Amino acid sequence: MSISGSDVKRSSFPVGESGTNVTTVTFGHRSGKLLATGSDDNAIHIYVIGQPTSLLTSRCQTTAISALRFSNEENLLASGSRSGAVKICDLESQKVMHPGGHKTCIRSIEYFPSSNNFLATGAVDGAAKLWDPRRKGFIFHYTGHNGAINALKFSPDGRFLVTASDDTAIHMWDVTAGKVIKAFQQHQGPVFTIEYHPRELLLASGGADRRTKFWDLEKLQFIGETELETSAIRCLAFEPSSANYLLTGSNDTLRVYNWEPVQLLDSVPMGWKNVVDMTIHRDQLFGASVSQNEVCIGSINLSSLKTKRRISPVRDYFPSDLKAPSIAASTMSGRRSHYQPMAVKDEHVKLKPEPTSATNIDDSKTSVADSVMIDNQADYERIFCGKARLPRSPSRQGGSTVSSSISSGVPETQSSKSEVSSEPSSSSYTASTGFSKSPSANEASSVPAPTTAKPKTSQSTSSPPPPQIDRPMPSARMPNPPVVPTEQPRTNEQIFASLSKANQTINTVQQQRRSNLSLLIDLSRSNTTQITFQAIINTRDLSLGCFLLRFVLEKLAKRDWNLELCTLILPAIRDLIKSHYYVYNMTGCQALERILTNFGKLIYDNVGAKSIGVDLSQQARRDKCQTCHHVLHEIRCLFEDRLKNISDLPSRQLFDDNLRLLNALERP
Repeated sequence: MSISGSDVKRSSFPVGESGTNVTTVTFGHRSGKLLATGSDDNAIHIYVIGQPTSLLTSRCQTTAISALRFSNEENLLASGSRSGAVKICDLESQKVMHPGGHKTCIRSIEYFPSSNNFLATGAVDGAAKLWDPRRKGFIFHYTGHNGAINALKFSPDGRFLVTASDDTAIHMWDVTAGKVIKAFQQHQGPVFTIEYHPRELLLASGGADRRTKFWDLEKLQFIGETELETSAIRCLAFEPSSANYLLTGSNDTLRVYNWEPVQLLDSVPMGWKNVVDMTIHRDQLFGASVSQNEVCIGSINLSSLKTKRRISPVRDYFPSDLKAPSIAASTMSGRRSHYQPMAVKDEHVKLKPEPTSATNIDDSKTSVADSVMIDNQADYERIFCGKARLPRSPSRQGGSTVSSSISSGVPETQSSKSEVSSEPSSSSYTASTGFSKSPSANEASSVPAPTTAKPKTSQSTSSPPPPQIDRPMPSARMPNPPVVPTEQPRTNEQIFASLSKANQTINTVQQQRRSNLSLLIDLSRSNTTQITFQAIINTRDLSLGCFLLRFVLEKLAKRDWNLELCTLILPAIRDLIKSHYYVYNMTGCQALERILTNFGKLIYDNVGAKSIGVDLSQQARRDKCQTCHHVLHEIRCLFEDRLKNISDLPSRQLFDDNLRLLNALERP
């Protein structure tokens, strides 16, 4: 039964004066009661949720606000502007701190998890910086992305920083070393949001490819992804009390997911547009979306959501052809917790023949239902997350050290080499992050040691040794068992299925491109040129943006060029210049040269001009010029960064020519 419209509560209120545009919104995630908004009129407003009038208004920034974040105690509010300035407002004393800034527009801000004295910022140029507001200048500078950083998250212990970018990559950084530990590349579009699991070594991410992906941070690998949604994923939040499910926010819809296996538990139409942030307070979820100068708050009670996990068929969890693995080789999938790490319990494995009459599971019922629904959450945890759950890490007896993909720098001691073989190898990520692993009384092997020494046998390091059991002769004298092939030859259907799966990524991209082209055709028939251009740019499809600019350059008459068109296509030019494809760079530079030649002087003259009296047309022209000026400043910084590293002569010539034009216009 789906949730009715009465379960979703909505409220909206205007921000600032008519004509202004809200650019960003953030919640106070600790109390769940505060809301801060930033606008293109350089104003920051702070509200209490449910009240339409602002508690506090600040104009500490001199350009449009592009990012906001409350501190952990909610007594500080950090803001980033389109010009790159970072400013922190003390809400109690109303003093403003200015530690520094970036060269380009700031997209994201995140406070250190256990202190208000440190925060990180991400900018359009792909750089992230760590700040201490008590002193001037940044502490660390993290460079490696080729696109704007849309989201930042510290690990719960603060030793690692995860950044998500427009270049489709997620980077995991060592905060103090300033180096990339792992780059996750499975997204097919810009990544907009990331979220740490509060208890497990798990990360969730969402972006423009309309899928939520899950990452195992113990093994640093991809786990799974959700089905394709109707729009980009903008917000993520784990349920705070037990963290058993994930909430995802996209345009108009809130979805509830389980992971391992990935399952859609519920889908709720929220009615919000352009959702920017979500928070959970006292079993109530709040989501904020913006439209021009209006902020809409949608809320729903978590108790009305469907959160019961639908378990896959029982035979998938308990296969009938289960063989007798060795104790050392049996490593079930289980992720260690931050607060209560799991240890291997070395127990005797007793295999019994299949019962004929008395059994714990009625064989006649196993094939009746395809799935089982466990209504009681406590029963679910007792059955599938019991104390005998084993970690992901492979055992030391297997000889594999692949899991230590992050070197902790601690040399291996003699005592560590003499550990019991059944103890799992701790991944160096867990050791270096400080997610403490409490010792367990059952870590020691319960198998008694042999009284007489046995001769060492040569065995392959690729497979663990068999379990030691009572034998009529020493293992060295036993005959070698015959080699039996473990894999059956694949059928034609299996081969074609694997080939189709390998091509799934390119098929998804082509389908998305085809849908974008269909949208372009439909809009061009029924709407104006400006609406069509805006829709194309919002798709964030570089190939479609390149096609748009080629059409503008070759087909559009000179009389149809105006400031409104410049404000629409300049962001597309910026995205093409950030690309590493020469065709995209060439198209973007040609369109930029056309704008600078025809409108460059007009833009720079109106930015610094002062208005006399009330002239609405002049004010509108100044606003458009100001918007163009911000994007041109970002493009100028991109040119400077690309020229430092690029070696291709044609690309260098394109960038250098346009940079000279920009520098000539910026001179007084």
